Amino acid sequence: MNSCGSNVRKSETVAVIQGDENVIETILSFISRADTGIDAFVDQTRPAANMNNEQIRGAIIAAHSRGVKLRCITEITSSNIESCSELLEIVDELRHLDGIAGSFYVSNKECLVPVLVQEKGKPASQIIFWNVKGAVKQQQYVFETLWNKAISAQQKINGIEKGELPEIIEIIRNPSAGQELAFKLIRSAKKEILVILSSVNTFMRQSRAISGQLIVEVANSRNVSVIVLTPMDEVVKKIAKELEKQSANIKIRSIEPSSRSPITVLIVDKKSSLVLELKDDSRLLPADAAGNITYSTSQATVLSYVSMFESFMRLTKLYEDSQLKLNDKIDELEAMKRYLHEVLKEVDKFKQTKQ
Repeated sequence: MNSCGSNVRKSETVAVIQGDENVIETILSFISRADTGIDAFVDQTRPAANMNNEQIRGAIIAAHSRGVKLRCITEITSSNIESCSELLEIVDELRHLDGIAGSFYVSNKECLVPVLVQEKGKPASQIIFWNVKGAVKQQQYVFETLWNKAISAQQKINGIEKGELPEIIEIIRNPSAGQELAFKLIRSAKKEILVILSSVNTFMRQSRAISGQLIVEVANSRNVSVIVLTPMDEVVKKIAKELEKQSANIKIRSIEPSSRSPITVLIVDKKSSLVLELKDDSRLLPADAAGNITYSTSQATVLSYVSMFESFMRLTKLYEDSQLKLNDKIDELEAMKRYLHEVLKEVDKFKQTKQ
């Protein structure tokens, strides 16, 4: 790999460009040499950096005016929405993709990859340039793959302005990351938390992982309603009563045995869901017991789990009612038994008097 200043040879080259001025000059030269198109994949800080730099902004406008097709993928957020709206006016198409880390720019014959950013929102102070045909084609392929996964910028901007959550369905294979996301979702709750737990051991694991106290904190501090459906034994019943004593907003109900689920479901504000598959119920830590975890903000997915929760809730209510009726019958039988016992005692007394 060559290390050089602002002058990049026209032959096939890979070069590291260092220094703010050299980097800016390389970017401007890259834009000016593009004759058909430029594709940019940039993190959420880059739209502001590019729009605030008059030289880069002017070069982008000049390229667009001479017919160079400009496409850009970035992560559009509430903090960069203004810069993205400006960028939308000077590129041919802008799309959104969640969780972008790193940036690159590719034309039909060259590629740039910023590798060192000294200050957030400022142009990179170090950048890699290459014009090796095979490597450029590979980067074009990477961009096209990401482009096909991205959504239109206007759709994302409209969603942010309306306060809508992006629709996400994500498989999380790292159980520890899934547990952290569960805590984050619980902390974000504004109105309601619905939980279905898969087993007594799941309840105990989550209690040890501070989930119980976190739910109490959220329920009390923001008046959030919490309903937990869980299998129960005597220990769980005792812990559940203690949690309910700590907040009037918490209700913990026993799932009827035949209705127990092999998954744990967390639903927050009917807007997001987290579903954990139970892999090994004998393990002590949540991360060790969990299998795959699915996170979703898709309304179709979330509402299907809400429907599942409501079905379990109805079955739980039927089971509780049947248990109450059964207990009433048992009480009646016990009362009748006591009555018959008293009658038999009176009969015995009567027989004794006759003798």
